[in-house]
Amino acid sequence: MINNYYTLRLLAASLDASLSGSRIEEAFCQSKNELLISCRREDEQRTLAVSCVPSMNYAFLRGQTNRAKKNSVDIFKTLSGRIIRTVSIQPSDRELVLSCSGDVRLLVRLYGSKANVLLVDERNLVLDAFLNPKDERGATLSESSADRPQRRWIMGEFHAQLRAIGTILLSAAIKKLFPLLNNTLVREICHRSRLNERQLTAELSDQDIISLFAACEELLKELQDTPRPRIYYHNDSSTTFSLVSLNHVPHSEVEEFDSIHDAIKVFVGGARKKKTLLQEKEALLHFLRQSAERSERTLQKMEQETEALQRAMQYELYGKLLMSNLARLQKGMSEVELENIFSNDRSSVLIRLDQKLRPAQNAEHYFDKSKKARAGAEEKLGYQEEVQERWELLRELLDRTTGLQTHEQFAEFTATNQEQIKRLGYKGVIGEERKQKEEAPFRTFIVTGGFQVWVGKNSENNDLLTLKYARPGDLWFHARGSSGSHVVLRTGTGKGEPSRRALEETAGIAAFYSKMKTAKHVPVAMTEKKYVRKPRGAPAGTVVIEREKLFFVNPLLPGEADER
Repeated sequence: MINNYYTLRLLAASLDASLSGSRIEEAFCQSKNELLISCRREDEQRTLAVSCVPSMNYAFLRGQTNRAKKNSVDIFKTLSGRIIRTVSIQPSDRELVLSCSGDVRLLVRLYGSKANVLLVDERNLVLDAFLNPKDERGATLSESSADRPQRRWIMGEFHAQLRAIGTILLSAAIKKLFPLLNNTLVREICHRSRLNERQLTAELSDQDIISLFAACEELLKELQDTPRPRIYYHNDSSTTFSLVSLNHVPHSEVEEFDSIHDAIKVFVGGARKKKTLLQEKEALLHFLRQSAERSERTLQKMEQETEALQRAMQYELYGKLLMSNLARLQKGMSEVELENIFSNDRSSVLIRLDQKLRPAQNAEHYFDKSKKARAGAEEKLGYQEEVQERWELLRELLDRTTGLQTHEQFAEFTATNQEQIKRLGYKGVIGEERKQKEEAPFRTFIVTGGFQVWVGKNSENNDLLTLKYARPGDLWFHARGSSGSHVVLRTGTGKGEPSRRALEETAGIAAFYSKMKTAKHVPVAMTEKKYVRKPRGAPAGTVVIEREKLFFVNPLLPGEADER
């Protein structure tokens, strides 16, 4: 939904307010299929990020971006120094238009697999392109070909059009009447009207159509008049992005945003994390399957070695029995039945003989066969128990990994079993290695219960911590009535629920990293991160909080003695 027309329309309005009058400093690429456009207005530098990744098209405005020294490529060099006049959206299309000085425009086309950014002149001639520039340069674009008008029906027209469509699925009919709506919004309309999206239009009663029309009008009015970005979470994963309330989406939490840019940024970050975890899971499953199959083949070979060792012992017995009964044997005998003097039951053993060999030579023949059969078998079988244990562990981990339903379950599983998995020879990044790789650029502490605490370093870093890294259920702290760091207690990093002591220790950290660090009994506000929001246009680090709880603590870091 982040590249849906309605989202892009809201985004275009916000970009126009933020970027109009800005000077383009540079455009560059340092990640595959992602374009970064650095802009400056007065003393404020902002970066427009545009992703043309087929599976994840997006655009949003973020703070200053430090360009990488390596693997960075200049794009649209002629844009440098130009002024962004306006930012708009093509009617009924997923295309943002940045009109710039010098009669050129940037067309940000978020068309899924065909996404691209084009630089065109006043004649609609393509001057350059972000992707496939050789193919795109020199083409003349026609005017927007979007044929999906934003139509608002009246009840009579809606009823007539729906009946005229014929017998099709209700979901398909809604899309015909409202082409700009995506599947999520169509499902929401069906939910609000209490109709099944798989129902056939011919089965709808007049009352059903009235209910459907009311639900469509209600949702479209929300999209038009009161859109508010929000992310629905299920099992601590960002699952659905929306501009309106979604009653049909199962969720444990919902986070609302004042800024469309913050919402897209958080959603994209969550999607990337899920993608990373999915890739890690598939890589681990592949390793476990391959390793288990190899161990199973080794065990099968060891079974063959066991049989060889048993044959070796049998041949050795034949040799011993023959040597113990040489007086009874003669050359030319084809077989002999002897009492097994080495067994408790003294059972008889039938031994086949080579008629060409003397009795002693037949015995030596069996000793030689025993030696050959035994060769290497005992050494290999010495590892059988180890291989068996490895195979059983691999099968257990494979079964458990396959059964994991959520990304969070996988992350917890790998973190808990990282040592075992690494001992098995896995070379991928999992568990604590991933956490270290993803470690945020904040001060970090551990409080009672093993809970992680992240502390912002400056105003911009505070925004990064609160708006991007903190999760809705995390606990947020700040010294009340004083400037200072945003402090977040990450609720999922310890055991159980944070204790009173853990909360007071975190509040002490917030007091320490504030202008009141030399005072006694500093008031520190605490609330859940989902009740923290950033007002539109507010300076970096400025937020508004609700449902706060107050602590009075001494400014202390964990482990420091309280002598005041």
